[in-house]
Parts: sequence; structure tokens; C-alpha cells
Amino acid sequence: MEKLTRLTAEHRDNFAAYLDGELDDTLTRHIETVLSQSNVARNDVEMLAKTYELLDLLPRPKASGEFSEKTLAIARLKDSRTDFLQSPTYRRLQRAVRWTGWAAILFSASALSYSVARYRAPVEDDLLLDDLNVIRQYDAYKEAGGIEFLNRLGLENSLIENMNAESSRANQ
Repeated sequence: MEKLTRLTAEHRDNFAAYLDGELDDTLTRHIETVLSQSNVARNDVEMLAKTYELLDLLPRPKASGEFSEKTLAIARLKDSRTDFLQSPTYRRLQRAVRWTGWAAILFSASALSYSVARYRAPVEDDLLLDDLNVIRQYDAYKEAGGIEFLNRLGLENSLIENMNAESSRANQ
């Protein structure tokens, strides 16, 4: 008993082209080799040939003139359409989107910079609040005379003791 040869999908696809005579010489020889070695392949080709013969016996429908005109018009329309991606409108739209994107980035950067400057940079009133104790004691500091007096006050402990004693007597 002969061993059954398994046919590939490529072989089966080439059977119709073989019957129509559309294969080149190399593929034709290959198919003929497969047919000589495989009963399954011969059976498939014979069945395909019989199917073609039966199809030839069927009456051929005629397409109306209107159908032909519509088909040709659709084919011409498809060929005449330009690709939207190559059109000037698409290029302008692409350029507008690019400029809009850059404008949005610039606006976002400006808004972020403004908010940082507005809420993080010191305001003159905030600086005055930081120095509120100095401002309240301004008159007392003015009477002190100057930095020399304060330096001398820091160096001479006896002067501080005298001042503390005088203020204690004045308070009594």
C-alpha cells in the first residue's frame, strides 16, 4: 500500500494556477512531481478540473450597462481622490495644531512663573511684618544713639548692671 503524502496549503493553492497554466516552469515541474508521487494530489486536481468543467456548463450572467458604468465610475473616483494626508488643508491643520501646542506650552510656563512669583516672592508688607518688633521699638533704638553705644554696652557688664539698677529704682 502506498504511503499517503500530506499536501501543504501552498500546493493546494497552486493547483488552480497549474490547471490554468499560470505557473512558471519551476513550479509547474514541482507540481507535476507532487502529482506523480501522490494519489491524494492527483485526486484533488481531478476534482478541481471537474469542478471547472461543471462551472463552464452554467449560463453566464450578463451585467447590465448601468452596472458597468457604476463600477467604472467608482474605480475612476477612487483613482481621482487625493490622499487627505497629502492635501494642503491637512498641512495647514497640522501647522495650526503645532502652533497651538507651542502656545499652550508657553501659556502654561507663563502661568506657572506668575504663580511662583506671586505667592513665593516676598512682598514689601511681608518684609515689614518680619521687622515689626524693630519698628515698634524704633524710638527706643533711636535714643540709644548708634552702634558704638550698643557695642560698648555689650562689652561692659558693669554698664548693663548700672542700667538695670536704675530701672529697678525708677519702677519702685
